[in-house]
Amino acid sequence: MLRPILALALLAPAPAAAQQDETFFFLLTAPQLTCLRDNAEAYAPAEGQTAFVTLADCGQGSPSPAPDAAQFSTPDISLFDGTEAPDAVVALSAQDFACLAKLEIPQEAGLLAFYPERCNVEPR
Repeated sequence: MLRPILALALLAPAPAAAQQDETFFFLLTAPQLTCLRDNAEAYAPAEGQTAFVTLADCGQGSPSPAPDAAQFSTPDISLFDGTEAPDAVVALSAQDFACLAKLEIPQEAGLLAFYPERCNVEPR
């Protein structure tokens, strides 16, 4: 017999982040997205690889190599104030850079969501 708490846990829906319909995106400014697009030749990795680009350094050299081993740490959530901020690092494939080359990037102030899988950019 299942205990009541365990039975409730089994019936609870999956968290929103775990659901399949949530689409992954990078949150960037128009100048950051433009920099990635304009430097695609330097940053685009070989087929099947991923380039890690630190956006603060965009346009100043080659991307960081893929890490040999994943290192995980717990973020300091006390610093989180609920406002959206651009991502500091992006991980893009050759296909993602090919997508960027075709996109018209809105030059609005504020943040843009870049959806690599949909090859789309939308104001946030």
